[in-house]
Amino acid sequence: MKLPKSPLYASAALAGAASLAFAAKVTRTVLDRRYYERQGVAFSRTYPFIGSEADVSGLINRNKTRDYLYLDHPATDFVGSIRGFDIQLYAVNKQTTEVLVSPSVTGRYIDRDTPARYSFGQLSPSAMTFQKITTEHFGDRKRNLGKGFDQARIFAISARRAAESCRPAAGDDAPLDMKRIAGDYTRDVMGEFVWGEEAMGLTVPFKDPDGAVSQVPFMFALNETFTGLRFYSNRFWNRVHFPLATWPVTREARRLQHNIRSLQHHLAGVLRRTPGPGTVWEQVATGNAQFGIPTEITRDDLLTASIAGLDTVQNTILATLWYVLLPENEKWRDAIAAATGEEQDELVEACVSETLRLSPPGSVINNKVVADFDVAVEGRRYLLKAGTRVMPNIHALHAEYGGAFEPERFLGTEKGAEPYVMPFGKGRRSCPGRNLGMVMAKNFVGCFLTAHPAARITNTADKDVHFNNLSHSQLLIATGPRSTVDGAK
Repeated sequence: MKLPKSPLYASAALAGAASLAFAAKVTRTVLDRRYYERQGVAFSRTYPFIGSEADVSGLINRNKTRDYLYLDHPATDFVGSIRGFDIQLYAVNKQTTEVLVSPSVTGRYIDRDTPARYSFGQLSPSAMTFQKITTEHFGDRKRNLGKGFDQARIFAISARRAAESCRPAAGDDAPLDMKRIAGDYTRDVMGEFVWGEEAMGLTVPFKDPDGAVSQVPFMFALNETFTGLRFYSNRFWNRVHFPLATWPVTREARRLQHNIRSLQHHLAGVLRRTPGPGTVWEQVATGNAQFGIPTEITRDDLLTASIAGLDTVQNTILATLWYVLLPENEKWRDAIAAATGEEQDELVEACVSETLRLSPPGSVINNKVVADFDVAVEGRRYLLKAGTRVMPNIHALHAEYGGAFEPERFLGTEKGAEPYVMPFGKGRRSCPGRNLGMVMAKNFVGCFLTAHPAARITNTADKDVHFNNLSHSQLLIATGPRSTVDGAK
């Protein structure tokens, strides 16, 4: 008589198979690293399986991004790292970056494969951000989104909202919490721009960090969930193995997934309504319907349009005000406050551009090699293997021009003569909302400095102040008389 297999035997067999698979992946990663080292690629300090994530944790604790790990190899073309089981190569100069962002250089396309699909990508898994360019209707969807990105409309909305946000508060001498103010501003602008005021104001069930559920405005729930997903996915083990961020194994993961379902259910009803006239929603829904694109894809493209600029624009505003208001840079504050019209616009744009050079909000390009191909860089050759993650190190590219805040480098330059910078990416996968983000940041900064010409930072003594999409840094600004606000003599 054949005896049934015991549960213990089955568990042991499963554990053995998992161990073998794990060992195979580790072995492949080690061999791939040796393969690139033999080609002259310099690797950052890494550890078995966890790669460089221990060092990344230290950076994040100091309000920096992982890109800062790769600034100390100026003589190389690529710096290598390990993320989970994958080799990730960072281009640290212009020549190698052009290979990654311009398929015409090599005739090979490097496809999109970003870990963000495991973070805020849970909100909009079908969005273009996470799809291959060869996906059906990809070009049509991008064109429809582009048509909805009306420059005149975003200017009008952001100028009005900036005026409301920057209005002096009568009788209140307390320093302004600029992180909250800038966050409210970006959320309100993008909500109205994408959805219209009526749809933006609808409420949705939202579970807060304490587990309590209440009805809150749609854009507030979306902003909080988006930011929560960003921070949760950057916990140590979620960075080591990206899919862990999607597993409902923690209270926070379950809370975020509850809010994702709530938002998606809410939008399923909203999208059955008539879009607000002139909104991005109207353009995308109308255009996509002509191609028979499913509603859930339209939903995801609109969700990404709503959230893509929230943290990025907020941190661009905060970083610009930080640099402009530092005592050594106050000549720029005074120049902006005194200027008007086109002159002020040019000054503000130069300050925002220089800020984005010094403090890009985050890495915006994450790609993976689709098929083996050769790369030639000034006589040096590299063979990139299929499956290797590749991306430009935007911080390293921008650091080429030094660490001083010098907006004049963006003033009066002829086209093509400005520094080689790419805070919004470059090429076919660059951020489609980069012009919108610049308009929003410029309108807020210009309006704030005009309304508060004596503004000054009160928390310059804070440690590790950096503004990016994973930063907890604060910005406190006093606008009243110095003696009543900060006690300075």
